[in-house]
Amino acid sequence: MPLMMDSPQEPQQQSSPETSPSPTLHPKQLAIPLPLTPHTTLHMQITTLETSNLILLTSTDPSSSGSLSALGSFVYAMPNRLQPSDPLCTALYSQTGSIEFANRVAKILARRTEKPTYVGCSVVFGNPTVEEEMAGVRAVVDEVLKIVHGENNG
Repeated sequence: MPLMMDSPQEPQQQSSPETSPSPTLHPKQLAIPLPLTPHTTLHMQITTLETSNLILLTSTDPSSSGSLSALGSFVYAMPNRLQPSDPLCTALYSQTGSIEFANRVAKILARRTEKPTYVGCSVVFGNPTVEEEMAGVRAVVDEVLKIVHGENNG
């Protein structure tokens, strides 16, 4: 027996790209050398959506060629309406070597973009100095903000 409907179906309208209800993903991928860590390259995939950002980070160096890297940490941060200078952040998946870097990047980007931000991070520094790690954070934040603000203006 066919399913009966109380009201007639309305014809479906074709949606144009400007009014498409589902987001179109156009991730940007780039690689930059880490400023204070010679021969180490930081790889980024940056996906900006209307309501959030997704940043995936990993690193490579000549000594790790051919080896598999660990999954790393996955962190979620969102702007704090009550204290805008202190975003809320939680680890969805935690790996000891990358959790602090992921937390820092996620919090800074959530505050600066005013959008929830997901950060997946398997960046490996070895035994970094504070200066090396902070230079890495600064490099990531600068590159991501260029892309995010460039897409908002363009």
